[in-house]
Amino acid sequence: MMIDADVQITAKRWGLDARLLQAVVTSEGDILRAVQCSLPNTRTRQDALDITCRSCVHALRDFVVSYGFGPTFIEFWGHRWAPDGAANDPHGLNKNWILNVSQLWLGKS
Repeated sequence: MMIDADVQITAKRWGLDARLLQAVVTSEGDILRAVQCSLPNTRTRQDALDITCRSCVHALRDFVVSYGFGPTFIEFWGHRWAPDGAANDPHGLNKNWILNVSQLWLGKS
C-alpha cells in the first residue's frame, strides 16, 4: 500500500503508524467527506487527517484501559522510557517507574 505524503507526515506528528492511517483514509475513499459526516465544519483534508488521528489516539487509549492492557502497556513503555541502568538515571530511580505509573494511572500495583 502506498502511503500518501500528507498521511505520512500527519501520522508521524501524532505518533501513529502511517499504515494504519492510510488504511483508514483509503477505506473511507474521501477522508474529508467522511469526517464532514460527523463534523460538517471540517474544511480541509489536513483537518480531516488530524481529526482522524485524534480519534485514533483516543480509541487506542480507551482500548488499552477498557480491555485491561494498561499494565502491559505501562511495562512495555517503561522499558523504553525509563530503562534500568540508563546513563541519565544515576540514582537508579527508573526501577520504580513502572510500578509508580501503574499505581498512579490505574490505581493498581
